[in-house]
Amino acid sequence: MKIFVTILFLFLMSGCGTLDNKTIRINAGDDKDKVLKVMGVPEDRQMKSKQEAWQYCISGAGFGYNDHKIIWFNAGLVTGITSYRTHRSGCTGAIREIRWESAPNFVLETRKI
Repeated sequence: MKIFVTILFLFLMSGCGTLDNKTIRINAGDDKDKVLKVMGVPEDRQMKSKQEAWQYCISGAGFGYNDHKIIWFNAGLVTGITSYRTHRSGCTGAIREIRWESAPNFVLETRKI
C-alpha cells in the first residue's frame, strides 16, 4: 500500500508546475520573437494602440489552481510580466480580460553616444 501511495503522489506532483521557469528568461526590452521562442503561442492576445498583452496559462500548476502570466508589450517590446491564479477546472474560460490601466509604463530609450 505504501508503494501505491508513493507512486500516486509522484504522479500527481509531476503534473504540477508553473510558468515561472519560462518567464524568468524574459526581460524588459525583449522583442516578441524571443517571447514566442521561450513561451510559445499565447492563449490570448489583446491590443490597444501600440500596447499588447499576451496571456499564458498552465492548468493544474498547484493544488487546485491554474498559473496565469500576462506579458505586456509597448511598441513590440516587453515592458513587464503580471501573474495571477484562478481556481477553475482548466484554463478555458479562466483567462481575464485585460485591464489596460494595469499595464506597466515603461519606455525603452536608445541613445547614440
